[in-house]
Amino acid sequence: MASLYAQVQIHDTTLIGEHCVFGFPKEARVRAEQQKPGSVSIGAMVTVGPNCIVASHVVIYEGVHVGADCVIDDRVRIGYDSTVGERTRITYGAYVCDRVTIGADACVAGFICDATTIGDRSTVMGELVHEYTHPHEGWWDVEEAPPVIEEDSVVGYGARVVGGVRIGPRSYVAAGAVVTKDVPPGHVVTGVNIHTPTEQWPGHRLQGLIRHWLSSPGPRVW
Repeated sequence: MASLYAQVQIHDTTLIGEHCVFGFPKEARVRAEQQKPGSVSIGAMVTVGPNCIVASHVVIYEGVHVGADCVIDDRVRIGYDSTVGERTRITYGAYVCDRVTIGADACVAGFICDATTIGDRSTVMGELVHEYTHPHEGWWDVEEAPPVIEEDSVVGYGARVVGGVRIGPRSYVAAGAVVTKDVPPGHVVTGVNIHTPTEQWPGHRLQGLIRHWLSSPGPRVW
């Protein structure tokens, strides 16, 4: 099966830790080879840009592009055909599924389901998952809508975003919250789908972030 691994292009200035795997083949190509040995197809190339740090025990599947100045921490998995924008950090143990798009200057941890989009400068420390409402139809037969996290938003530790919902820009999903409905731009989410406009948020701990959003270039959301 070693011949199934995709080609890899890593910039000379990037540091690679120990026991990393690059270009691991996606399941469809592995299954095709098992059914018809010798019919090896070519996997999409992996590219890692300049000045990145890829720590130890990282697995990066075929077709992944990692932009410049990224940090991929220990024990991270990045699934096939995913894209990681420049200066983004993928923290320890993150599980990024397939076909995920992560913007620039983001910070990502936790579990990120297939085809999720995470915008520039967003932080995702919780779980982004599909609804998984069709388990009887087979693992590969259903394409469920993934979450979309727009730019400058935060999903806190232990928070869970379920299904094809959209978190509007400059919104904050508090630690432990559950989101199953779209979040408008500029809202704080607590509990289960409790939305509070950011300008009405009474807590003092987020006031620094709110002031930063107000003073930074970008779309005004209130």
